[in-house]
Amino acid sequence: MIKKEKILFSYIANIIEDEKPRHVFIQTKLDISKLLKRIEKLDIETLSIGPDTKNISTENFDLFIILDDVEFSEADIGTVKNLISQKIVIFTDFINDKIIDETMLKLGLQTELRDKTNKLKCYSYNLKTYNNKRAWNNPKGWANPENFDKFRW
Repeated sequence: MIKKEKILFSYIANIIEDEKPRHVFIQTKLDISKLLKRIEKLDIETLSIGPDTKNISTENFDLFIILDDVEFSEADIGTVKNLISQKIVIFTDFINDKIIDETMLKLGLQTELRDKTNKLKCYSYNLKTYNNKRAWNNPKGWANPENFDKFRW
């Protein structure tokens, strides 16, 4: 097992152990049998592995992982985000680095890992932590007729 693969599989196993998802999809074309040995003892109800999202119809996954060996578009990520899973982890290499960074930022993903020596970068998205409720973002504190004369922007 090469160093990059070892880091990648360890990182994924840690994510699965921390998040405790029941249903996981890993999008890859690689042989990930070594990863499966690491996560087989974890409490996962279903684990699906495939090269694309075309055969996923109405399934919903707790965690969706995209490895760096598959090509994906902005629309693919949007489909996963909106229809398939609320937690997404995407691994990329450093090819087209600036374009990928801009795309991921635009889609609301955060950089989790950046390892240039092993050419491994990871982005994540979690709907539950993406847009936390703010105390000021409600009608009680502003935009009420009784507050019109109190505050001026």
